[in-house]
Amino acid sequence: MRLKHFFLLASGLSLFVFSCSRQDPATDKGWVPKTANHALKYAERFAIQKEKGYTLVYLFGKRESLDTTATYLISDHPARFKKDLKHPIFIQLPCKKIAALSSIYANILCELNALDRLVAIDNSDYLVNPKILSKYQRGQLQELSKGPELDLEKTIALRPDIIFTFGTGDPSKDVNPRLLQSGIPVAVSLDHLERSPLARAEWIKFYGVFIGQEALADSLFSRTEKNYRNLQTFAKKADGAPSVFNGIKYGDTWYLPGGQSYMAQLLKDAHADYIWKNDSSTGSFPRSFEQVYTKAKDADFWINLSMVNSKAELVSYESRYSEFKAFKTSHLYNNNKVINAKGYSTYWETGMIYPDKVLNDLITIFHPELLAGTKNDLYYYKQIK
Repeated sequence: MRLKHFFLLASGLSLFVFSCSRQDPATDKGWVPKTANHALKYAERFAIQKEKGYTLVYLFGKRESLDTTATYLISDHPARFKKDLKHPIFIQLPCKKIAALSSIYANILCELNALDRLVAIDNSDYLVNPKILSKYQRGQLQELSKGPELDLEKTIALRPDIIFTFGTGDPSKDVNPRLLQSGIPVAVSLDHLERSPLARAEWIKFYGVFIGQEALADSLFSRTEKNYRNLQTFAKKADGAPSVFNGIKYGDTWYLPGGQSYMAQLLKDAHADYIWKNDSSTGSFPRSFEQVYTKAKDADFWINLSMVNSKAELVSYESRYSEFKAFKTSHLYNNNKVINAKGYSTYWETGMIYPDKVLNDLITIFHPELLAGTKNDLYYYKQIK
């Protein structure tokens, strides 16, 4: 059950999903003004349009298209602009009471110096950041969804200025009618639908607009982008690209990152040969143990092994794991170097924000020869022994 719970967290399915992406939003297919792509270089699931006295944020929420599924009008006086727009969702600045229904969003707020405005989280079990955890332990954060469903009564009674939440990419199913009726604005995050590490990282600008921290968000992203690009170039100096696969099976199914996914791009940028790089999926795809073994049994490295902490623990779930070459050579690396009491890793909190740190870890793992004579400790990863 512990592994299954982790899998649900990692895939986003354990989060209660709702949004305000339908308050009669604009539904013109992919339409936004040409001026909307303000300061965005990689992200494709939202756009920003700066106007005099207010900012518009467009959300492109449908999984298989770039349809505009919500329009947010953000201003200290949004009522002034109601007559000019069709069915926007109004956000009154400054947002002083924020509910973040993912530890990822809570950490982004922390990075944007807005921890003092965070008043609610989804489930404290997932918190690793000591600053956020300490605030919760002091009774300064309400927990809104200990189980799979949101506590609507508690949420509505709290009356946050805004709620940040996860969206599925299907606006017709993301709506909670009672929450919409309450009038509490909800901003839906679709970073998980982006296809590259830098596109996901650029979502820090999305949060920056809603809390009036655009300049800081731009600065943090620019630093991440620069570091990431430098590491990409550095990785190309390696003589070879070691083969790699990841994950473990759940029940009878092994879910693998698609060849066009976020993780596949990270591995490519780390100058590694991902076994399923030619797959066309942008998300994950299922395989049986036998199918994975046939293709990955001789792979050089095996990474991202759920919540596993030792080789003994790994084979306790499936004895045949010991037959992989990467197991025999101890080339096993998991992204759970820093975890909380429940076993959840800081990787899931900040890895999206700082893909440069993830990339640095992967280069260190795959190409130690590039770092000979230097000290370069892993940040998110550890070797499984």
